[in-house]
Amino acid sequence: MSDSDRLPRAILVTGAAGRLGTQVTNYLSKALSEGRIERLRLLDIQEMAKPHDRAEVMRASLADRGTAFAAVEGMDAVIHFAGISGEDEWEKLLPANIAACAHLWDAAVAHGTDRILFASSNHAVGMYPVSERIDHTAPPFADSRYGVAKAFTEEMARLYAHKTPLRSFCMRIGSSFPAVTATRHLKTFQSFDDLVRLVEVGLTADYRFEIVYGLSDIADGYWDNSNAFLLGYGPKDRPADFVSGTLNPHESPYQGGSMATDPLPGITPPGRSPDGAR
Repeated sequence: MSDSDRLPRAILVTGAAGRLGTQVTNYLSKALSEGRIERLRLLDIQEMAKPHDRAEVMRASLADRGTAFAAVEGMDAVIHFAGISGEDEWEKLLPANIAACAHLWDAAVAHGTDRILFASSNHAVGMYPVSERIDHTAPPFADSRYGVAKAFTEEMARLYAHKTPLRSFCMRIGSSFPAVTATRHLKTFQSFDDLVRLVEVGLTADYRFEIVYGLSDIADGYWDNSNAFLLGYGPKDRPADFVSGTLNPHESPYQGGSMATDPLPGITPPGRSPDGAR
């Protein structure tokens, strides 16, 4: 269900220099050239070259509240990819993956931004067993601190969607890489082109708050993605077409893969030294 085929006039992409942010930035740079959007602002903590001469580039961290407010000013939509992209200690995750999101949502409300597209993760539900097929209504069941941070932002986005005019589109992204390299990816893969297709839905569909899965055309995956289909998402790629070499055969009993069975980093249990020896 689409609000309009038109993209928002002014769009901010955070984490624009990252693996997934780059894919969306390339798509929006083309949209800027074609006149389908008027402004494109890109933010990352890394230095990056302008992909378009009219793109606005900011090198900064959203952990700083003032930066978040400056970045969002004048934007109609935000696509939020920034943050630590894997498991880590709280000292790093709290500012980058939680405080930054809180600042961003507050800034969007203050500036009258229409919507935020949030790169959530399958690790927000990674402790569900592989034998259980879940959909967008599945409560968070995080497999890591990283997954907990994603679940926190999903719930914050839900709160703001009900108490403010700001809409949120939470994408529980699976395994979005150039190629399928592990058996698990056959159930969790999303091609870069399908990621862009899902982002386009998030930018144009009519909703208040939604959770969808970042998944290509996989009929027997862990996740029922019918909610994304109802909003207009139509993936075109299949994991089998992206297989590269011999697949890593490791299979986990949990949907989150190895992250679900890895120990929490930075904690030394009683009776053990930091290297794990007794």
